[in-house]
Amino acid sequence: MHAVDVQQRRGGREDDEDEDREHRHAAVRPQRIPQAQHDQHEARRVAGADERSGQRRFDRPGERLLRRLREHEQRSGRQGGEHGEGAEQDPHPRVQGPVDGRGLEGGRGRVHGGLPRESGPRARIVERHDRTTAPPRCHRLSGPRRILRRLDSASDDRAHPRTAGGLVAGAETELADAPGIIATPDRRLRVFVSSTLEELAAERVAVRAAIGRLRLTPVMFELGSRAHPPRELYRAYLEQSDVFVGIYGERYGWTAPDMGISGLEDEYELSTDKPRLLYVKRTAPQREPRLDDLIVRMQAESGSSTTPYDDPGELADRVADDLAVLLTERFTRPAVPTLPGLSPGWLPTPTTPLVDRRTELALVLRLLRDPAVRLVTLSGPGGIGKTRLALAAAQELVPERDAVWLADLQSLRDPGDVPGAIAAAVGVSVEGRRPVLDLVADRLTGKRVLILVDNLEQVLDAAPELGRLLSRCPDTQLLVTSRRLLRVRGEHDVPLGPLGLPRTGKTDPGTIADAPAVQLFLDRAREADPDFTVDGASATAVAEVVRRLEGLPLAIELVAARVRTLPPAVLLRRLTSGLDLGGRGMDMPDRQRTLRATVAWSHDLLDEDERALLARLSVCYGGATLDTAEAVGAGDEGLDVPEVLSSLVAHSLVSPTDTCEGEPRFRMLEVVRTFAAERLRERGEEEATRERWADHLATISAAAGVGLSGPDRPVWEARLEAETTDLEEAVRWAVAADRAELAVALTAPLARWWWARGMLVPMAEIADATAALPSAAALAPGAADLLRWARGTMRIALGRTAEAAPLLSAVVDRARERGDPWLLGHGLVGLAMTRSPDDPELPGLFEAAVEALRRSGDDWSIAFALVPHGDVALLAGDVPAALRAHEESLALARGIGDDHLVATLLDQLGLDALMAADATTARERLTEAARHHRAIGDQEGLANCLNGLAGLALLQGDALTAARLCGTADALRTKLGVAVWPLLQSLVTGLADGIRATLGDQDHRREWAAGAALDPWEALDSGLAAVSVPA
Repeated sequence: MHAVDVQQRRGGREDDEDEDREHRHAAVRPQRIPQAQHDQHEARRVAGADERSGQRRFDRPGERLLRRLREHEQRSGRQGGEHGEGAEQDPHPRVQGPVDGRGLEGGRGRVHGGLPRESGPRARIVERHDRTTAPPRCHRLSGPRRILRRLDSASDDRAHPRTAGGLVAGAETELADAPGIIATPDRRLRVFVSSTLEELAAERVAVRAAIGRLRLTPVMFELGSRAHPPRELYRAYLEQSDVFVGIYGERYGWTAPDMGISGLEDEYELSTDKPRLLYVKRTAPQREPRLDDLIVRMQAESGSSTTPYDDPGELADRVADDLAVLLTERFTRPAVPTLPGLSPGWLPTPTTPLVDRRTELALVLRLLRDPAVRLVTLSGPGGIGKTRLALAAAQELVPERDAVWLADLQSLRDPGDVPGAIAAAVGVSVEGRRPVLDLVADRLTGKRVLILVDNLEQVLDAAPELGRLLSRCPDTQLLVTSRRLLRVRGEHDVPLGPLGLPRTGKTDPGTIADAPAVQLFLDRAREADPDFTVDGASATAVAEVVRRLEGLPLAIELVAARVRTLPPAVLLRRLTSGLDLGGRGMDMPDRQRTLRATVAWSHDLLDEDERALLARLSVCYGGATLDTAEAVGAGDEGLDVPEVLSSLVAHSLVSPTDTCEGEPRFRMLEVVRTFAAERLRERGEEEATRERWADHLATISAAAGVGLSGPDRPVWEARLEAETTDLEEAVRWAVAADRAELAVALTAPLARWWWARGMLVPMAEIADATAALPSAAALAPGAADLLRWARGTMRIALGRTAEAAPLLSAVVDRARERGDPWLLGHGLVGLAMTRSPDDPELPGLFEAAVEALRRSGDDWSIAFALVPHGDVALLAGDVPAALRAHEESLALARGIGDDHLVATLLDQLGLDALMAADATTARERLTEAARHHRAIGDQEGLANCLNGLAGLALLQGDALTAARLCGTADALRTKLGVAVWPLLQSLVTGLADGIRATLGDQDHRREWAAGAALDPWEALDSGLAAVSVPA
């Protein structure tokens, strides 16, 4: 049934299904919006309010925010004028969130998606997450985060408490009344750019372009009526702006006779009520003293942080990244990550203060601030507080690093998966056959970064790989948490011991409360019972409790969570009788046995429903959303999962954690999960629970397969990242259990996602293993065809086209018989890819594939098929046809938000322009493609871009640069273990021949070799510079 369900989503849709799809798509497209009528001509000219409106797709975080706000204005009837004159106003407007439709607080109460907020246990889960979990940190840059901390703690009318949806409460009032926030359907956020003009002219041009790419409005004096406005005018510009961007080089700027400071400093002073993004040129040997003083003051202020830059191009990238962070976190939180290479990973914000680790924290920071120290390991038993201390140190170092990332290995079991987890954390695409850590090293070289590698002990055999990474990246540091040391060269161990205990014999409550272990107990007890207090007798009992628990933080938290029902004296009595350290686990260290015994003691105090849910959730390796918890944990008896889960959270056995998905995931520490898994086996429920778990993941896989092709693609990418380990384990379980249909349902809808993650080899092996299962003979026709398609597609990617051809030919025949346009289109694309570029049937195959996929209505699939369709036209010399195909594909890819496909299409359009001898368009397309490749770390795409730039250089008469760029591209493909796609091989070969004919063999070989020795990204920069000015 799973595979058939997938097929019904993809192909063979009747007319009513097509209408339903169009209805769904219309719900996420912005509608046409009338241009707002502004009263002041000057304000319109400065703010750029004369933008054209129309039906379009948006692909950046800022644009999605504006789209949703505009849709809200339309739903509220605000279309008559700037504030909707003449329209009936809802006294309690409901504003939807940017991604998940959850609403804002205000009016008659908190709302979600325009409906009254849920009540009952599910609401209590969300409310607890509101109180205990900070919003996700989905980005790497320190500036916006420090600004956000300042804004969140401010007391003026711009600061509001967050809701569960992640937006700000009271935003209805802001949207309607505040001059600094969007108030009308066509209102764009205004970004005020402050700098000296002539000195930083190139930077201002670059920043203006970066702001424009985000569809925001740059407010710059050169766009207005005069180049040097008086103070009244730039004050007015600032007042009408939403974000302040300051750029500083060497000059302090002109000081008017009646002012004691320059206009540059005055603009900074006047921007105190706005988010500020500040950038300082790294190399400025003649910086004026007063500007130096201003920069020092900026860096000292809590609301500002300065980011260094080297050149206008880097500045533009940083501004675009920082604005995206600011938009998604300040205005639209929670948000999904934007370009993975620019803002990968996130640091969860600790929700409790750090207790009694000041000495260890200072030591860790001292070590990591020493450039000679490359690896610091926080070691100690489970539950000792390693992760909490590591997060505190990492957060402290965010402003001092180019990037700080978290790679959480808790759900991993195979050491071979560690490189992929680190690559995912730092935003590196896994491509080709090159070792994953080599790709990571290429990305990190030259950057001062810190990677927090959490929970390494269960995959400790991967430690040598981390050592090799450090040897490749001299500016990278690792902060590792592990129960055991790595035993690699250069490791600095910071062992963590238990919290300090009260001295024996002390009975004074104040003296006892000074002990760190008691402090932690009191903090957690007051979370469970805000009225909890201690007197002389109870203080003595608390002191004995924490001594009994040996100062282990996790054990203390588990026990303290029970004070609402068990007073300290009763806790102590129960512990004394129940904390048996003998029996199971005698080979464990004492503290580990204490911790396990505490988990067992806490488990024994649960009721039957709580024990059942805890055991069932142990199958979720990477944690569970509330929906997953309900699907897996309800069981045959239909547990009230939200209610029971709320109780487990209250008992500290399960913790809600913040994620980039925009909703909490409920996790157990590994010591708790292991204990719960043992209980699941004892209950005899493991098989049934794993079946529910795998079935639910198959449902997620089917939905994600559709979602990856639509405007919510970033949401699904974040969700799949969180579910990766569970998906892999579920597939393996399905194969081991001879559940072929389930294995197909888990893998086939996500074939291209596994492909993008570099999982081709293991997924191909799993697909083959599935096909060999006895149950595969009984697969439904749709499931069997999906399995053939997945096996054939993966073989093409692995270069095994001869094996792929018969599989895909069978897929095409079966899809035609069954009338399945989605499978027919993809089968034809795959079959065409097995053919020679000069095969006369090739154009017809791609035309038929595109036509079939248009009938399926899958935009991503249409865009994907149009790429080779256009390439075939280009090879035939039909440039207009190639342009039509590639332009349509690019529009679809932008609408979906697929950055890899966008970059690929920009490269292709650059080649199209080169074939038409249009150097100007080729330069524009390839420059934009280069920016995308850099942002997402796409090295295979980088090689294609380098070839395109080489063609442009040759067209402009610079054969030397062309030869070097081709040499770099060739060497890069060799390193990656990939080849030029056959359809483009003739173009690349022709380019090389043209360069050789221009230079001669000797010069050609010399320049080609010189290019092969270059760093690919540096070669990209030099290539862009060489072609930036027409010859």
